[in-house]
This record gives sequence, structure tokens and C-alpha cells, in this order.
Amino acid sequence: MSIVNIRFFSYIFLFFFILVGYFSYSLADEPLLLKQNEDEFEDHVGNKFEAEMKSRNDSVSAAMEGWLLPQYLISKRKEEIIKYVVPKGAAIGKIIYKKNNGPPSADLLKDNQVIGYIFETYDWVQGTGYSRKPYHIITSIDLKGQIIGVRLMWHTEPIAILGRTDDDLHDFLVQYPGKKINKGISLVLEMSGSVLNKNKVAMRSTAGDTSNLQPVDGISRTTTTSILLNDSVMRASRKVARFRNINLSSQDLGIILNIEKFSEQSWPELISSGSVVKLKISNGDIMEKFNLLENIKAPRKARLSKEKDTWTTIYIAAVTPAGIGANILGRRWYDQYVITGRNVDDLVFWVGFEGPASFYDKAVKLDKNIAFKTLKIKQNGKIYDLTPGMYKPLPFHHAKKGAPDMEEQGLFYFTKQNSPNPTKNIELEYLVKGDIGEKEVKPDQTNSVVFSMNYIVPENFINKDAVVNKEFGKDTGFNWQATWRDKYVLVTLSFITVLLAILFLVFKDFISKRRILHKFIRMGFLTWILLWLGWIAGGQVSIIHLASFIQGLIDGGGFAAFLAEPAIVIIGLTAVIFAPIWGRALFCGWLCPFGAMQELLNKIAINVGIKQKHISANLDKKLKLGKYIVLVVLAGTFIYSFDLGLSASSIEPFKTAITFRFNAPFLAVSWVLILLFVGLFIERAYCRFLCPLGAATAVIGKVRIFNFLHRHDECGNPCKACVPVCPTQAVKASGQIDMNECFQCLDCQVMYFDKKKCPPLVAKFKS
Repeated sequence: MSIVNIRFFSYIFLFFFILVGYFSYSLADEPLLLKQNEDEFEDHVGNKFEAEMKSRNDSVSAAMEGWLLPQYLISKRKEEIIKYVVPKGAAIGKIIYKKNNGPPSADLLKDNQVIGYIFETYDWVQGTGYSRKPYHIITSIDLKGQIIGVRLMWHTEPIAILGRTDDDLHDFLVQYPGKKINKGISLVLEMSGSVLNKNKVAMRSTAGDTSNLQPVDGISRTTTTSILLNDSVMRASRKVARFRNINLSSQDLGIILNIEKFSEQSWPELISSGSVVKLKISNGDIMEKFNLLENIKAPRKARLSKEKDTWTTIYIAAVTPAGIGANILGRRWYDQYVITGRNVDDLVFWVGFEGPASFYDKAVKLDKNIAFKTLKIKQNGKIYDLTPGMYKPLPFHHAKKGAPDMEEQGLFYFTKQNSPNPTKNIELEYLVKGDIGEKEVKPDQTNSVVFSMNYIVPENFINKDAVVNKEFGKDTGFNWQATWRDKYVLVTLSFITVLLAILFLVFKDFISKRRILHKFIRMGFLTWILLWLGWIAGGQVSIIHLASFIQGLIDGGGFAAFLAEPAIVIIGLTAVIFAPIWGRALFCGWLCPFGAMQELLNKIAINVGIKQKHISANLDKKLKLGKYIVLVVLAGTFIYSFDLGLSASSIEPFKTAITFRFNAPFLAVSWVLILLFVGLFIERAYCRFLCPLGAATAVIGKVRIFNFLHRHDECGNPCKACVPVCPTQAVKASGQIDMNECFQCLDCQVMYFDKKKCPPLVAKFKS
């Protein structure tokens, strides 16, 4: 390859990664809060509610302002609500609503006595799902703060529905009746196929006393949906309980603190407002304090370093209020680690050490019940020991705009039995141990110095007005960046996978000249794509992802939740960005797990002697139109009804074979097995004749401006040696290659460079 070509592709790689980074961060900057589509909702609830509501004076104000509960309660789905949310013998009473004094909720009555309240979660917390659209969940609680019933009324979860039905979501929420809303929820998943077989593992584990947390089984392979549903139900239930003066705990922090108040703040703003307190300690500060001690030297590191250099910088913040915690931890971590994942009276502090020094030696194994010797909290003379068991280390934070990286950081959990008062000043003490000098140290002499910093929750987070209003615009949101950071290994491997596929095509000549190397790379990489990208990483892009993305562009709902699946985003953007260069070949030929499965099974079939079926050129041309017909039909279905489109997209075998690894209904598995069986005789039959996603990528690939596949002058006339070599019959009898059907498997290129098998080369070297 010439220097010019290498430089050209280097620019392409640079352009690719810049574009991926730009799309990843810019597409999701829009807020997730959605403006309800009124026509869509009217169809959903089943009637035009306005006329009826005008005759109901108790609810007309709430309904006309767009609150959802009153609309549901006069819809044709009211009987469904009564069945699942209202206890037997009870009835729905008057809707309580006053303008600018909180969203509506209705009394639950039994024998004319109020026994609880019923509400719609989106009215209170505006919870959105993976699909970027609202969850509409009707929930009821009793006067003791216990959930009575939960019913999911409406959602649009195109990703969750891959292999999952509404029944799976309902079954998940059925676990909530009986749960106490003053206790945190621990979402767990049952492990299988490993040493942890049948064990249940917490999806978001915390620290401290977790004995009172209530386990709820998450929905396998749709963990994001589980988390978002849980957050909607629990946060809304707690808000309603506080609004209706239900006593959840004598130390309910939702009463003591204004935990819902939120506005996005940069790191300097958090510091200047006192939400985060900072203490910078230099080596000179260390030396100065130790100089006051007799026969005790400063630590060796401080003595050998410049006095002006930093020993460490310490930060502390009470992260229970959303205005502090969500700005430091991000919304997703905040909800799980601080709010819905913990009891209402659990106080959580975030402590960070910018370094280079930290507060404990990571190389030393710590007893979780023995207090750290170098860090403690004091309040009014009382010492609150900090133990490893109370501490959840975090790999990073999610603070924005100017926040430094931390050498060590994490959360300390305090339960109500042993917790400082969050409305009063606390003192964080950091102890630095020195080196003993030459003289003997007196028994009562200390060999350490202490640095102290004071912290108090800012006054604006001390709850003076518990009234909840409808301004929740910045109080919700799915922090997709947190997901990418959580899955940094998956993200890294996905980028490496994409880069390898690109490199294989860039250096195709080098590979194609070496038949054995080509076979090794091709089979090895396809195995990786199937096993890791498909079955482990869940990186099978489908037509549903494309439809959801287009819908997001049209309805302006934002893309943050769409970006919750990093592998899907990376593979999908790669396919689109490189379409002008390789058409559909990069994705279909190298990055599609189901395509890899078909090809690998076909190679096994050939090796065991199964004869391949060659289709006539005329029939092949007609059959290949099938995928475009399927694409057009699906596109029309999605336009008519997105939900119907989701059902129609079941023609894709991806969710059964890849996403759920054949753990699917009988008919779905049977359909996949039929396709794979046909693929034993006709390589990639589904890809060639039926795949709507392949058709879509082929259409996008029409803008292809390069063709890197080599041809001899003799190709097609008279030589036709490459025609039977192409597994997808993309090489025509004329010698031309139909790039809309070419997967760039490079089989024809291996033949092109083979001096022993390519007739033009054989003739050339004989002469």
C-alpha cells in the first residue's frame, strides 16, 4: 500500500472517531423530558375526555392543565385500574388538586374512610423509559406508606420489547405491592451458567447496613428498563406520601431536606455555593504541623518533596439532596445509590481525595468493621467512625465542567441509628501519620497531625417548604454518560472490534495474498463477533434500533436513553459513517452477529460434506428483491403504528438467536432454525433475501464513492473463475461485482491474487 493510501485512511480513521465522539455526546444533550403528544394520548386512553371533564368540577382544573390521573380515571381503562390498583372493597374517591400546590392524587375509600391514595407516576416525577417516552404507571399506597397496587398503563420500550412482552413488565411490577416505600429497593438478577448459578446478585450494590433493603427481581437483559421503572414507582410514591403527610420515618430526610430541588451546576458553582467543601493540603502544611511535635518527623514523602507541592486535596459533600448528589454522581447513580436504592432516613456523604495522597492504603486488606484510622467525622463533640463496611468506592464521578479527577472517592452511608444531623455543622478530620525520630516517644505522645474541614448542607437545601409543584423539568433524566463509564470495558472492546474490522478491509490486499491468513482472520473474527459482540455484549443492531433512531429525529424526544446501549451505538454509527466507503459490507459482512452465525454454520456444513445449492442468476435477482419488499412493508407499518411495527419486526431472527440466545417462544425459535437450516445449503440466505436491515444498509450504501475490489481485464470475458467463489453470488457472469450484495468477505480477492488458481495469473506466469 502506498504512502498516499496510508495517509488517506489515517485521515478516515481520525474523522471516524471524531464523528463517533461528536454524535455520542451531542445527540444526548437534549433533555429527556417529553411533551406529551395529545392526539396519541387521546387514542391511548380511549376517548376525548374534555367534554366529560367539564361536567366534573372536582377534576376539571387538573385535567385541563394536562395532568394524567384524571384523564385515566374517566377513560375506558378505568376498570383495569380498579382491578389492579384498587384493593377489594375500596373505591376511588375525590381527586385532590389545587393549582400550584402539587400534582393531583385521589383518595382511596373503604367504608367512607380514606385508606390510601392513588396517583399517576408521570404527574409526579416524569419518569421516562429506555425509549425516551414516558412511563404512565398508576400506583396506590396506603396510610402506612406501603404500596397497594401498581399497573403499567402505557409505555414505548422498543428495546425492552426485543423478546420481551408487556407481561414481562407487568410481572416485574407485580412484585411491588406490599413493599414499604420508606425502605430502599435492591434490584437483583439471578445468575446462571456460572459458579454463581442460581445466586441473586444486586445490580447496584451500596454499602453500610443493607439488611432492610427490599429485593426485587430485575428483568433479565433489560436492566435499564428495570432501573427506570423502579425509580418511577418509588420516587413518585415517596413524593405523594410526603405531600399527603404520611410519616415514613421520624428521620425522613425528604422532610428534613429539600431532596427534590435540582438545578444543574458546574464544579466551580458547587464549590462556591458550599455544596462541596474543599481543603487543599501542601507538603509545606504537613511540615509545619510536624515541626510542632517533639521527635516526630513528617512523612518521608513530604520531607523529600517541594513544600509548595500538593500533598492532597480533600472534598466532602452531602449527596442526599438531588441538587448536590445528582450533580456529582449523575442522575442514574444518584437514584440507585442514594434515593430509591436506600431507606428514606439514610444519609449519604461523598468524599473525594484528589491526591496524590489518599486516606487509606489500597494494598492493605481492611476489616470492614474496623474504623479507618485516618478519617473520621465529628459533630458536637461526638465521633462518627468511618469503616470500610460503610464505604462504597467509586471509580469516577459524573460532575461536569471543571471537576478534577480523584485519586480516591466514594460514598459513606449512615443509618438513622448512627447518623449526624445533616442540618448542623459537621467536621471531617484527616489524620496524617509521621515518622518517629531517634529519641524514644513518650507513651502519651501522638505521632500524627490532624487537618479539619467544616461542612454544612447549604441553607437552600434545608426544607422550608415541602410543597411539590409540576416544575420537575430538571429533576429527571437518564445519564447515558454514566452507562458508558460503567461499561468502559464493553465500550473499549467495541471500539477495538470496529477498528479491527476496518483495518481488515483497509489492508485487504495484504490479507488476500495469504490464503491461510485470510481464512484464519475471517473465521476467527466472525467467531468473536458471534460470541462476544452478539451473545455477551448484546451488540446486535436490528431494524428496531433504526426505527427508534428515526423516530427520535422526528419527534425530537432526545437520544440520551437510546445511547444506553454503547455497543449498539458504536456498531450502528460505524455502519452509517462508513457507508460511503464500503456500502453495506462493513456491517453486514463483518459486524453482524447473526450474519456471522449463518456463515460459520455454513462453513461447518461444507466441511462435513453438505453440497451447496447454486441459484440461477435470474432467480437470485428476484429473490434479492425480497428484503427490499420486507423493508418497505415494515417502514409503512412503523409509520402507521410504532407498536404494530415492533410486532411486525419479529421477522428478524436477531432477538431470538442473538439477544436471547434461543431462550424464546417455540414459534420464534422454529423460525430461526428454519432460516439457519436453509443457510446450511445457501450461504447467508436470510441476509441476501429477507433481511430488512440489510436492505436499509444497502440503500444507505448507494452513496458509496469508492470501490476497492480489484478485477483483471479478463474477469467475465472470458474468465469466470470468481463467479462460483463468491458465496453470495455478488460476482456476476460479466465479471462485475454487485456492491449492493457484496459483503467483502474477500474470497474473490484471494482468488485474484492466487497465482496457482486465478486463470489470468496462471497464464501470465506460464508465459
